[in-house]
Amino acid sequence: MKRNERIFSRIYRRIYYTFVIHIMKHHTRKRSHPPHRMRTRKKSNHHHHHTDDATLRRNNFYLWANRKWLNEVPKTLPRDLKYIRPLDNFKLIQDEMYRNVLTMVHDYTRNKTSSARQMKNVFASFRDLRPEPILRHISDFCKQYNDLVQENNIYKFLGIMNQCEMVSWALPVVWNIYPDEYTPGKMSPHLCGPSLSLYDYRFYLNDTVIEKQMRNVRLNVSNTSVVREEQMGGGGGGGGKNDGPVFEPNTIEYIKYKHRITKAFMKFIDDVFTKCLGRDYEQTHNIKAQDVYDTECILMEHLSMLDPRFDDNYANIYQSAKHPDKPPHLSGDKTRKHTHRHCDCGIYTDADATIDADMSKRLATPHYRDNIRGATRVLVQDALPLTDIDWVELAKWIGYPSTTAAAATSSSTHVPKYFIAFQVGYLKSVMARLKKEWASDKWKSYWYFIYMRQLICFHDKWREIYLDFNETLIHGKDTHFPREYFPIIGLAYTFPKTMTEEFTRQFKNEEMVTKVREIGNTILECYKDRIQKNTWMSAYTKKGALKKLNTLVMHIGEANLSAHDPTTLDYDPKDAWGNLMKRSLQRTLYIAKHHTNPEGKLSQKDLDLMNWGIMKPVGYHSFVTNAYYTPTTNSIYIPTAYMHSMNVQFGRGYEYDLASVGFTFGHEISHALHVSSRVYDYRGVIKNWWARPDIATYERKIARIRKQYETVSKKDGFVIEGNLSLPENLADVTGIAVCEDALNRFHDRGGYNEDGSSVVSVVSGVSDANLRRMSFNNFYTYYAIQSRQYANRREILVQVLSNPHLNMKIRTNVPLMRSKTFHDVVEIKKGDKMYNDDFDAVF
Repeated sequence: MKRNERIFSRIYRRIYYTFVIHIMKHHTRKRSHPPHRMRTRKKSNHHHHHTDDATLRRNNFYLWANRKWLNEVPKTLPRDLKYIRPLDNFKLIQDEMYRNVLTMVHDYTRNKTSSARQMKNVFASFRDLRPEPILRHISDFCKQYNDLVQENNIYKFLGIMNQCEMVSWALPVVWNIYPDEYTPGKMSPHLCGPSLSLYDYRFYLNDTVIEKQMRNVRLNVSNTSVVREEQMGGGGGGGGKNDGPVFEPNTIEYIKYKHRITKAFMKFIDDVFTKCLGRDYEQTHNIKAQDVYDTECILMEHLSMLDPRFDDNYANIYQSAKHPDKPPHLSGDKTRKHTHRHCDCGIYTDADATIDADMSKRLATPHYRDNIRGATRVLVQDALPLTDIDWVELAKWIGYPSTTAAAATSSSTHVPKYFIAFQVGYLKSVMARLKKEWASDKWKSYWYFIYMRQLICFHDKWREIYLDFNETLIHGKDTHFPREYFPIIGLAYTFPKTMTEEFTRQFKNEEMVTKVREIGNTILECYKDRIQKNTWMSAYTKKGALKKLNTLVMHIGEANLSAHDPTTLDYDPKDAWGNLMKRSLQRTLYIAKHHTNPEGKLSQKDLDLMNWGIMKPVGYHSFVTNAYYTPTTNSIYIPTAYMHSMNVQFGRGYEYDLASVGFTFGHEISHALHVSSRVYDYRGVIKNWWARPDIATYERKIARIRKQYETVSKKDGFVIEGNLSLPENLADVTGIAVCEDALNRFHDRGGYNEDGSSVVSVVSGVSDANLRRMSFNNFYTYYAIQSRQYANRREILVQVLSNPHLNMKIRTNVPLMRSKTFHDVVEIKKGDKMYNDDFDAVF
């Protein structure tokens, strides 16, 4: 892949190439030749080495392919890249993209346009992080809170707080706009619960409860080393000497670990309050650090509240075929096509107009009966009895045009006729408590904390408090996110369209896009062929799957944001937090005004999301090195930055292309047919296209895969909840199988592309069978190399408990273990740790 020489300084290029490219040479050279050539080396001690190497290959293929890289990382990694944890190829390229973005911004802000001047102001505010404005914002918040308490209006308080996106994610009731799961092209309001401060829910449980739940259960933490763990490559056997778990602590050790984390959390809260309010904050403001932790424990308790009419617990979400009371779109019945008189979800008949306000009767109507569990459409007239929320009142304070409850049923009002609740039982229980206690000193402590915790991140000195707790302690990072990159976060939020279009204009490579699209189309065709040859799916389900694949859209290297950036907010070059507040308020009001517009002025492309819990863009920004499948649009998005990845380096052979780009498409396309995304049809709305017997068969298949991942993780000393990572694991398993289909198709054509050009060089004296065998061996090796990741055990622990993506060792080995071709090529035998007798890839 060609790199833009103008972008990098000589020093950085030398560091980058030394670390990334030079370390890859060992594997690239070694794997690019057929295995028989490796035997021409001198035989001194070779037989013993070969035996050990072959044994490791059959026991831990991931470690075999990456052992040299994992051992050299600590000695080779430049100091300025040590913040990248866990370390992998994508994060390295993301660092490169950040540098490209800074150069791009520098060039763009030389212009004399209004947009350039405003962008320059935002950049300066995030570069300097001046402390003076932070003190003013603390004072303003305290005054605003006192005024709201005096008004004693919980809806006004929640509405105004939801206008601040940097804080709203921690509110007990979080408002957001997402694509409607039931109506194609529509955006609807969603109400959900908070993201709590600590990644493991057990940190909020009483010790006695933990002992009862986990009696005689081996867990996955250490009571001796929490922050600094031995460096490992993907967990378990990072050095190659021991392929088993390093420790298997028991429940008592876990409780000690829990106390250590919660104690550190209490200190973090105290530090935040001390910096923002002074050492005597308990006396001057009547708040306590302990109250913050206690409030999060209360929220955790409410998050377990379920309404059996609408909600389901996490363990049963994927077992719809076993529950006859599940909604029709999950149980095999066809969704009714009617016209709704209260909202435009399209499922009410004219006869339903006679339904009175009696709740039991209305719950029997298609509107509620056809809801998916975990995404319940709550009508405006039912919001109060079902969730204890006056939706019209809350919507008014969020920023929707003022209206009355009487006008809420009118087609002219801008207040949505329903919102989608992720958990009805939680909303009702937590709102009942908030109405009684929200203005108490206990909750005051929580409100102050969630605001000031975010605020200190934009203070030149105080931000270290946040980073020391969240990055060093919780995520085990040795160094913090580079200060020089911090302005990118502010610019991505305030100028998402400009940033995305400028980056695409400067760095989009049309030739690369064309090649990536060709591979994507090949994988898609292989996927369709796989569905057509499927033996367990009925004709009805096959038809729905093929229709979804035939209509799947690939957005590759496109600038996808449509809403224009505001240029009249008058950003202050000295006030980063103030700039974010201006943009957040403008964005909230814009979304509230336009997402109900029948002309469709707001689309999913406008959702340039930010995850403020980790300070990271998660929307359609072109400079983010990632790939996405979106079920509500049935589309795949490959950003421009992905095309600059070291994974995209054409010319290394077809096996390399499949292991990188091909697997990315195989993984993302798999999301269209797996787990929660499978209940969406080709239009991106929730509608069943599965026959009931096929659902039962599918759930039996994925249950076996879930159990395998849990078993393999436990051998490494990690007890995981298999459902959390199930969607990503299934996408890996099926994605590898489809790539194998593509490679077989390639060899069936004799090693030629569809245009007739040769890709595989002919090796004299090698039969077609052996050539195919060597080709698959290279494919599996490249796949393992692409997936390499350097992480300590502390980081892996956080990952398995909070991230749907497991550590890369397991994500690499388990899909290979489920491949019959891999077993034949590597000659896996019973007794080897890579042995597995279940080769089902689901589809």
